[in-house]
Amino acid sequence: MIRIKEISKEERLTLEEMKKNHPVYTPRMRAHAILLSESGFDVQEIAEIFGICRQSAATWLRAWSKYGVCALLDKPRSGRPRKKVA
Repeated sequence: MIRIKEISKEERLTLEEMKKNHPVYTPRMRAHAILLSESGFDVQEIAEIFGICRQSAATWLRAWSKYGVCALLDKPRSGRPRKKVA
């Protein structure tokens, strides 16, 4: 079972700020998921909260464990950028 066990004070502060203030929705959602996992929510509960599949939630947690905050950001993609919805 994948669960984030312990987060340093600096990481917690970064995640809280990212959850509240990041201009893009997906990194905010991922940061919130990491905080939920650390507070005891399991992968299935996190997936239900965000309306995503269990595999996506597990991927976020594994990426956090391996790469930290950088894993929460979207990587550049080729092609035309998505249209912004007002």
